[in-house]
Amino acid sequence: MAPTIRKYKAAAVNAEPGWLDLELSVEKTIHWINEAGKNGCKLVAFPELWIPGYPYWMWRVNYQESLPLLKKYRENSLPSDSPQMHRIRAAAREISIFVSLGYSEVDLNSLYTTQVMIDPTGNIINHRRKIRATHVERLVFGDGTGDTTSMVMDTEIGRIGHLNCWENMNPFLKSYAVSLGEQVHIAAWPLYPHASTLKYPDPYTNISDANSDIVTPAYAIETGSFTLAPFQMISAAGVALQTPPGKTPEDNEIYNGNTRIYGPDGQSLIEKPTEDFEGLVYVDIDLDETHLSKALNDFGGHYMRPDLLRLVVDTDRKSAVSKVNGSGSHEVQRTIDRVGLSKPFSELDFGKDSEQQ
Repeated sequence: MAPTIRKYKAAAVNAEPGWLDLELSVEKTIHWINEAGKNGCKLVAFPELWIPGYPYWMWRVNYQESLPLLKKYRENSLPSDSPQMHRIRAAAREISIFVSLGYSEVDLNSLYTTQVMIDPTGNIINHRRKIRATHVERLVFGDGTGDTTSMVMDTEIGRIGHLNCWENMNPFLKSYAVSLGEQVHIAAWPLYPHASTLKYPDPYTNISDANSDIVTPAYAIETGSFTLAPFQMISAAGVALQTPPGKTPEDNEIYNGNTRIYGPDGQSLIEKPTEDFEGLVYVDIDLDETHLSKALNDFGGHYMRPDLLRLVVDTDRKSAVSKVNGSGSHEVQRTIDRVGLSKPFSELDFGKDSEQQ
């Protein structure tokens, strides 16, 4: 699809989630969607696991301390085919905006680090899951499957893609994205502390400075894409809510002010937010500004040698139970169908919930 809108305004969220509270998370999501729409945006990008907030306590507590937080986190994660998701889709439709949303997805009895792209009609045009949870995240989240891997969508505002956290550093995923002709990318990040907190032998890549100011512009350069990097922030109250009894709460400001936006050549397009800023960060996208970066080094096209180097992507979903029908063929159900996200917006049954918007 050739983009019909080549110049437009986009926004990256730099805000505090509704920690461990699904209803508050949904309200905040709709608030920022509306705010972006009121300011003329065609696209708004949310951070990784925006709903119900990134479980940063995983990195700070022991097993016994984590259990109450884990239970509450699971209770307040978001089922994909739910009244809460329907309300978010309705908000995108009402404002007529593309929404890249990160959330903790409840699927049967497991959680996944999920992103969806909602289009201006309220339909889901991409449903993807982080292919591998990072380190201690594996105690909370499962892995994505082949059919939840693809990240780039062909839309009226260009070829838009999104990835979570260190997926933005993964050379294979970047290769996959650039092969799909990505022009605008959402590098969704969680809550990250500043370099001032770094203690050996923790790697420098595990703090915000590296990811906001090295990994993200590197993504922009290597793909020749506008790259929006929404980050979460946290208040003192948010820290206290996730600090086990008897522990001293951390300074909340060491986690804030990390949202960035870079041009296709890796140059910063915004001033860095202050540590007390909460809101949206805006950028004017001009798809024609991707031309020269891609003309010089399009790694998905003329600047690659597929006769020498090729990436193989398995897009099949593998299930724990495989059903075989009468003809002997295996029945394969797409994840997006199974979790109810492929339903057109017009077919959603809002019931009483839609009246609460």
